[in-house]
Amino acid sequence: MKLSFQSGQKPLWSQLYDILESRILNGEYKEGEVLPSEMSLMEEFGVSRVTVRQAMDKLINAKLISRKRGKGTIVLKRENTVATSFQSSFNGVKETNNNNDRRVIGVEYTTPPIDVAYYFGISVNVPVLKLTRQTYVDEKPVTHYETYINPIVPVDENTDFSGSMYAKLEQAGYPITHVKEKITATLMSTKQKELFQIAKKNEAIMNRTRMGSSNDLPIEYTYSQYVANGYELVIDLK
Repeated sequence: MKLSFQSGQKPLWSQLYDILESRILNGEYKEGEVLPSEMSLMEEFGVSRVTVRQAMDKLINAKLISRKRGKGTIVLKRENTVATSFQSSFNGVKETNNNNDRRVIGVEYTTPPIDVAYYFGISVNVPVLKLTRQTYVDEKPVTHYETYINPIVPVDENTDFSGSMYAKLEQAGYPITHVKEKITATLMSTKQKELFQIAKKNEAIMNRTRMGSSNDLPIEYTYSQYVANGYELVIDLK
């Protein structure tokens, strides 16, 4: 498989990631084996070291490989996971505003994390709009959201996001019609305890990654953190 250097295609690092991921998943690169060196991949695909490293960073984030000092880049054992897929018929996904106090903390342009750039199919050097919000109960933060919006959406740092973000995206011509989410639970880090004003030694936090699309076009990528105490997930399939 070769990379496409034509304009309008996915970034080269993203194409390279797809190829290397496929080789790992189909067993061409087996568990415990050392991947070809950066130089070998540069020569095979005719790309720069930066492109190779960006693809490798995405593979590391996906927990498919790991860099081992003195050994090289090793293919990891794939963990057994259970995934549940929900599908329902609806005209659009709505973001519910309840009585909690949701505040916009900041709206700014920034370079996207590698997972966001891959989802949008853009270079990691392309600035995207980042929306940071928090939900407060009794003047204490209980939820922290960091949302990245595809540059094709006509919104900017002057857009008023004080209401429903999904309503704002719909007004901009990109209603969210499909959402994919990943939910995990971990113990809070020191930084998270400071963010949520938690003093307990062992406190859990819920992490949600949400990818929203509009008619198969990737539009938003949101990282959410919820204080686990009092967190409730309700799924309504119609």
